[in-house]
Amino acid sequence: MYTASLYAALATIIHNKHETLDGQRVLMFSYGSGLASTLFSFKIREGQFPFTLSNITEVMDIQSKLDSRHEFLPEDFVENLKRMETLYGAKDFVSTSQLSFLRPGAFYLTKVDSMYRRFYSRKIISAGDNFENSKLANGTTP
Repeated sequence: MYTASLYAALATIIHNKHETLDGQRVLMFSYGSGLASTLFSFKIREGQFPFTLSNITEVMDIQSKLDSRHEFLPEDFVENLKRMETLYGAKDFVSTSQLSFLRPGAFYLTKVDSMYRRFYSRKIISAGDNFENSKLANGTTP
């Protein structure tokens, strides 16, 4: 997760420090297992709505995502890993994953057929879901 972790760290900085970031320089460094690395920097500037730091923080809604995490016993985690190992590269199976842990609107694997084609579905977004009432990335509400 080299690239994802780099931008997750950037999201964390914006979430925690958005009030003091205007005019600050950020240095981003990432390296991978193939001895390749990337280093770049940029200066953060306060934009106009919807690209203000406070609105970006609100749209990312990191705290509610952290608060909605689920705890699992280590034994349950290991059991899940074993199940995933048996399905890695497999064909002709239907997923039995528990959907209650997915956020509304999330896509999930439903099956893999005999030709290794993958089929997906999307968790239903109901009127009561927080997802439907949240701001979109462009700053507008649905």
